Amino acid sequence: MQNLSQQKRQRMLDFLEQIKSSSDDEKTVIAINEIENELVEKKYGLVWEKHIEQVDEDIKTNVPVFTEVEDRAILSGVDDSCNFLLEGDNLHSLKLLEKTHAGKIDCIYIDPPYNTVNKDFIYDDDYIKGDDNFKHSKWLSFISERLTIARNLLSKSGVVVISIGYQEVNNLMLLCQEIFSNRQVVCVTVQTSGGKPNGGFNFSQEYLVFVTPLDFEPVEIDAAKTTYSSPYHGMNLATFNQVQRPNQTYPIFVDSQGNIKGYGESLADKVANGTYVGDLADYTFDYNVAPAGAVAIYPVTAKGDPCVWRLIGSRMMSDWEKGYIKVVPINSTNTENKYTIQYLSGGIISKIESGEFETYKPRVDCPTLEVLNYKTAGATIPTIWTNKAYYTTKGNDQIKEILGSKAFSYPKPLALITDILRRVTNNNSLILDFFAGSATTGQAVVNLNVETNGNRHFILCTNNQNGICENVAYKRLLATSKGYIRKSKNEELLYEKKLTISNIDDVFEYLEKAKEIEENNKEKHEKVETILADGVVKVIATDSKEIAVKGEPFNLRYFKTEMIPKSKDDDFYSVGEELEKHIKEMIQLERGISLEDGKYLLILNDEDAENLEKNAELVKNCKAVYISSAVFLNKSQQNLLSGVEVITIPDYYFEEELREVGEL
Repeated sequence: MQNLSQQKRQRMLDFLEQIKSSSDDEKTVIAINEIENELVEKKYGLVWEKHIEQVDEDIKTNVPVFTEVEDRAILSGVDDSCNFLLEGDNLHSLKLLEKTHAGKIDCIYIDPPYNTVNKDFIYDDDYIKGDDNFKHSKWLSFISERLTIARNLLSKSGVVVISIGYQEVNNLMLLCQEIFSNRQVVCVTVQTSGGKPNGGFNFSQEYLVFVTPLDFEPVEIDAAKTTYSSPYHGMNLATFNQVQRPNQTYPIFVDSQGNIKGYGESLADKVANGTYVGDLADYTFDYNVAPAGAVAIYPVTAKGDPCVWRLIGSRMMSDWEKGYIKVVPINSTNTENKYTIQYLSGGIISKIESGEFETYKPRVDCPTLEVLNYKTAGATIPTIWTNKAYYTTKGNDQIKEILGSKAFSYPKPLALITDILRRVTNNNSLILDFFAGSATTGQAVVNLNVETNGNRHFILCTNNQNGICENVAYKRLLATSKGYIRKSKNEELLYEKKLTISNIDDVFEYLEKAKEIEENNKEKHEKVETILADGVVKVIATDSKEIAVKGEPFNLRYFKTEMIPKSKDDDFYSVGEELEKHIKEMIQLERGISLEDGKYLLILNDEDAENLEKNAELVKNCKAVYISSAVFLNKSQQNLLSGVEVITIPDYYFEEELREVGEL
């Protein structure tokens, strides 16, 4: 039986009990009991109690919209493109992004609640507690709905990366395999601390769950390690033998110039025509069957043991004629073969035929093709990451450095997010983080753009619980763009004396000397202290130093989620009129632009068209005009916009909602 919500199951059980109590028919009661057993019996696989959030209920009677907070815009003047910070429940933001970005997101990175039952996860305005029997179900309900939308937002080549702890990593892996059934799901271990005891185990790691296309190729981080070599591989298949694959056991005939002249009968052919009647296991290779001017090559392992070819003879010959087979001379004492036969895999062949790989023909007398720029080294992602730059403490230090205090719990280290994006994005990628928290992802995108001269853009979603969006994420992005003052501590060693057996009697003299130096330097430094540790007396002076960190300009729009009621006790109330007020935000979000700088204009109604006509100078620097499908321009207005790109505003933004309320 499919997953049922706890509430729905209970309603069904209560209804069945009512029927039983009012029925005298024994067969009916037995049937009802069977149904009840089906409802309550143990399920297998990833099955959980579905729960309905209040944010789901809100959407039943309201339409979520974005409203721009204009005074929080960050405008650099560098270009027209914009990044976005979306304040509100991420489920509402995701449902709006479905309208603007379906199939357009190149990378989704999220750091959702780990469900530690340590006040890290709020469900329906209340923290999940350790004794909640449905804590895993609630977390799965919460995350599954959001990941399902994320799947719809992802581009065909897009990648999802999810940070998670041990509490839910197994459930998350199964969930991702279910939601992203046509992609590969891989778990990477990241050491994030020196260790944290819990329940008899010492946890020092978290996890990254990667969801990638089946043909995923990571970006090479260290270009110096990248090598280009032959994509050809040995055609012998060592995991099978002549008994298992007699049709792939045959000789290949090669002449002295290294050209394939044909192939002989397979063992399967010999059995079929009666030329071999013995036990298949006793069949031996006959090197004397080669025609004049050629030698026979049989499938053998590197140790000289018989095996089979990967391709049947007809396919091998066809691939040879197309240039997909290579003959390479060998000098081995393990085999009578004078050559080894190599082949191109189907994946490489498809990329050659699609034009992705260029080829050339090195020999006029030989059909074999060589593949240009075939990268074989370095483009892999290790499944264990141990860089100390990924430690959680680093994230805390970075927040404190930028904002002056520990304003957010357990922020991800900048190096970790940067390295993730470095491996899975290109210079033009669009990155989404709908658990943005302290906006580490945004800063990582900006820094990576500087490093690679890239043009990546980000969309961040977070709620404003405890002022997270307004006071942490936004302020961090503002500091990243405009620059900030970083306070650094500078330590100076004023005195040091190592204690040994020979001078141990003088320890009080050394301490008195240290105290004297401490007193003489108190006025010169912010802090001076004497330390006796590990057999060493030290006097250390500490001073704060302010360092100006240069900003990296970028553009940002700040949107808040609001709710438009689907109905009101008002005869003149129109949902469509209310939604029209929020079209501007949807256009900016979808196009990644600003409608405030005069380069793009918006016409939502006839009044807007008339105002544009009165202010014709606005069109001079205009790149494009976005116009509602309900507006019909007169001849004069058409002439005014004749040299400007006119883009009709799509109906899909709120078409479904307007149909629901009967206004469309």
